Amino acid sequence: MDKHSRYDELLKKVKILNPKGNDNPNYDDIMGFALDKTINDVANYTHIVITELPEGLDMTIIALCSQMVITHNLLGTDQTGNVDTLSEGDTSVKFKSNAAVYAELQAVNAITDNYIVQLNQFRRVAYD
Repeated sequence: MDKHSRYDELLKKVKILNPKGNDNPNYDDIMGFALDKTINDVANYTHIVITELPEGLDMTIIALCSQMVITHNLLGTDQTGNVDTLSEGDTSVKFKSNAAVYAELQAVNAITDNYIVQLNQFRRVAYD
């Protein structure tokens, strides 16, 4: 996969917006994965090659990535988002494994309705 030319700058800004609040040993990997997924989804939606994504999309990419990290609780600051099963009799709570969480995230589309208008300004017609 080609690397975004301003990837390191984008990652730095995403990390500022989503600081490492706990001792999550996977923080850097999670943030990198979230940014990679967001960049890839934006490139697919706009039909622009990753290496050619314009600087005008940087803030949108950062916002989308930050939204995905918070919405899907990727940093694990709130365990209620990862509850798999909950039983009432004798109280039993089972949480999703990290592998299950990553598998779900791979299926998630980082593009949300809040950002469609901004992305449409850069979208190209794809000829297949």
